[in-house]
Amino acid sequence: MQTVVFFSNVGIQVLQGVIKGGQLTIQNSRIIPLEAGALINGVITNEEALRTAIASVMEEDQNLFKNINLIIDSSLIMTKNIEVPKLSPKALSALAMTEFEDTAGNYEELVVDYSSIPGPNGQNMFCCAVEKRVLEPYVALFEGLKIKINSIDVGLSAIIKYVSGTRDYSGMTFALNIVDGNNLISLLFENGLYIFSNRSRLMADRGTDAFASELSTRLSSLIQFNKSEKSEHTLVMSLYAGLDEFELNMLKTLVFDPDLKLFILPQTPNVKASFNIDDTFDFGRYLYPVSGFFTGKSDINLMRAYRQSNRVEKDGNFKYKALVLPIGLAVFFIGAFVIFFIINSQMQKNLNWANKYINDPKVQAEYTQSQTLNEQVTLINGEVSNMESINKAIISNPKLVSEKLNRIRTLTNGVIALNTMTYDGITGDINMTAIANNEQEAAKYIQRLKATGYFTQVVYNGYSALDTTTTPVTSTTTQTATVPTTGTSTTTTATGYSFVVDAYLKTGGQ
Repeated sequence: MQTVVFFSNVGIQVLQGVIKGGQLTIQNSRIIPLEAGALINGVITNEEALRTAIASVMEEDQNLFKNINLIIDSSLIMTKNIEVPKLSPKALSALAMTEFEDTAGNYEELVVDYSSIPGPNGQNMFCCAVEKRVLEPYVALFEGLKIKINSIDVGLSAIIKYVSGTRDYSGMTFALNIVDGNNLISLLFENGLYIFSNRSRLMADRGTDAFASELSTRLSSLIQFNKSEKSEHTLVMSLYAGLDEFELNMLKTLVFDPDLKLFILPQTPNVKASFNIDDTFDFGRYLYPVSGFFTGKSDINLMRAYRQSNRVEKDGNFKYKALVLPIGLAVFFIGAFVIFFIINSQMQKNLNWANKYINDPKVQAEYTQSQTLNEQVTLINGEVSNMESINKAIISNPKLVSEKLNRIRTLTNGVIALNTMTYDGITGDINMTAIANNEQEAAKYIQRLKATGYFTQVVYNGYSALDTTTTPVTSTTTQTATVPTTGTSTTTTATGYSFVVDAYLKTGGQ
């Protein structure tokens, strides 16, 4: 029996079962509640609270954490989907490392891994990178509980493997939206193949009109992306995991495309249970751990990559020590031989003095005090390190300020009309739909955006000609909210060129 553990924002999800021939049989499921703030954006900020929660459950069921595979999810995990030629595993591993070289300077000790996924022209490489400091608390947590981790996979990779390995999704074009607490990740599949994903932070309370409006805005972005790519596969269905029927019905009232159907994610036939699943089992809620069963040994395993990085570091130190040791020994013995004759007469005197000093009660008391102080300093340093991890997780989101917003607007040079602008506070994605006066101005505006140095990536997929009515406006924005417009506007009707831009702010930018 295999166990998959997913650290959700609302609790630790544990799923046990057996997968054989692509058929998963669930044998046990459980959600362990978490103390508020113990996990922020996939970063462990209170290891002791998690250890206590897991230990208390293990007292009830010692087999709950046997043979575990871990699934983690965070906006701090970088991912890329790359079309690659047929290469050896060693060459693909080297290629995955080079994919994150440009961003490595902004992070500390990246752990990188990859897996192969189906692509339009054969096999693509899906690779990911995460800082070692994000993985280390997970490793320390389970080592402290004497629980062995077989593998660590990222949530997005696991979802792609589940969809790719499920016959019911073969050839389908749809959006898959997963709501976990106040986080939303949306994936676009065309003809059964993974194309694109986007991560958002939802600000409104669950079950409210504002919450439905936020979901509608994210869905519109996916629809716009699908259309802008001019794909032969039209987006006709959007599935939701983590929503209830009431929230889905509220969303349906805001979606006016009659050809787009919205559904709660159904449980596919390749997932069954050896027990009667009652109303408390929500398939969509357990989607991440369910997907974890569909990954293989050759897929992403950050635990393996983490151990390998540590092994390489130790090997490097060993080689260095192998050169130093013979030289050190030679110097030591030569020096000892020379000074032996010099200090021989003083040896006994020094020995007597050393014994007297060691046995001095005052010296022994000072030594005991220094040991106590050293332990206290170690504890304080540990608390400082925890606080730094918490602060880094909190401030990891990109920041959009008025100076950048005004700069983006002025770069239009009066020849670009910004229709809509939305901002994702987690990924730093500024999504803009705009209209250019002619074909060249759209591309020039993209170059001006790149030249600002504000962004890690500016995604532009070309333009499309249209006849439209444009209204130049002055825009302001807040995180994950549609841009309101203010000021005096004039309306004209003219032929223009529509285009969509996704500009990703640099992490932690001011």
